[in-house]
Amino acid sequence: MEVEDAFNYRSRVFVVLWIVNFLLTFAISLVATPIPYLMREFVVGQDVQSAITEAYGIVLSLGYVATTLGYFLGGFMADSVGRRTIVASSFFMLAAGFGLFAVASNMYFLYAARFIQMFGLGFSAPALSALVADYSEQGSRGMAYGVYNLSWITAQIPAPLLGGMIAQFVNLRIPFVMAIFISVMGLLFSIPMRGKHVEKSRVGDEEAVVVEVDSKKKVSIRKIVLIFSLTNLMNGLLNGFVGPVFNGFLMFRLNAEPTEYGLVSAIAIGVVTAIVQIPGGKLTDKFGRKHLVIFSFLGAPLVFALAFSQSLLEFGLILGAIAAVGNISGPATSAWLMDFVPKHKRASVSGITRTLNGAGLSMGPTAGSYVWNMTKPDAVVPCFVASLIYAIGLPFYLILGESRKTSEAVEAN
Repeated sequence: MEVEDAFNYRSRVFVVLWIVNFLLTFAISLVATPIPYLMREFVVGQDVQSAITEAYGIVLSLGYVATTLGYFLGGFMADSVGRRTIVASSFFMLAAGFGLFAVASNMYFLYAARFIQMFGLGFSAPALSALVADYSEQGSRGMAYGVYNLSWITAQIPAPLLGGMIAQFVNLRIPFVMAIFISVMGLLFSIPMRGKHVEKSRVGDEEAVVVEVDSKKKVSIRKIVLIFSLTNLMNGLLNGFVGPVFNGFLMFRLNAEPTEYGLVSAIAIGVVTAIVQIPGGKLTDKFGRKHLVIFSFLGAPLVFALAFSQSLLEFGLILGAIAAVGNISGPATSAWLMDFVPKHKRASVSGITRTLNGAGLSMGPTAGSYVWNMTKPDAVVPCFVASLIYAIGLPFYLILGESRKTSEAVEAN
């Protein structure tokens, strides 16, 4: 019996997968808040704001470059050597990266630590995403991704706040030491996780096609990958761009302390995103993938509105609205892509699309840092640019039709 027939998102093996991704994300999120404050120890010069913003942009860019490489290599290796092996290996890399953060004595240590840490994150992501599709059927795949997404979302709720509190009231290095132990726990949980190599399906890589409900035309898998790659590129560019912008807004315009910084991230992004995942999964399985994805682009004008917030409360409320509108389509986007892809290519295709996402993430922080430093303290221009980047992905999804159960690529699975 194939993996996909034997398991679903209610199975024990799915629970193990959920725990593994929770621990991975918790460790990453725990150190996210202390990193810019650790960087402040190594900044020399009078213009501290510009120096930290530029250095933070470099750290983010290096991390995204590393994640991109991890996506690419991890995706193809997961389909060839096994998904569990790739996931377990990533926890070794995470522990090494956190260790370098803990002993860092200058900015170069931070750069190296970020690269290793984020390579490990990217290395495991395609394998984990493919396993979610393996453990679900098309009719419930939206719910499967909705439940799975809660693993990384719920980890992001307490972790940034906890990391900020420990950094502020205990010691700035302790969150990085804690992340090492969490990585070891993740490794132990990944050992019993099932995820054997999937044999090639009857449909060849070059011939796999799907039938679209809207157009009634057959579209090659290459076009599907191209569309999702381009939209992932723009999404990555957006997320990378807003990183230093939001960081500068919180630290220097709203004068947020580490605990406040972590609290805003935990509630406005983490809690809200978690709340919309199950409804998003149910809606995408009931009404289709495309409608929910198109709805998410209403977040573009909200990004621009963020520039006019005058307090942490206003900033948090608008950011929460952006998270709700933008992330309710998360299960739909993941399920939509995996509906079209043969099982034996899921990790590699996920790796390709994530690689483009990582490319956008790699370029975005540098652009965001530059625009912020050129226009500070006014945030109107950075937020307007971000809203434009947000909207660019819409036309690509409009030309793509719905997936359906009877498509040839799905039947070949």
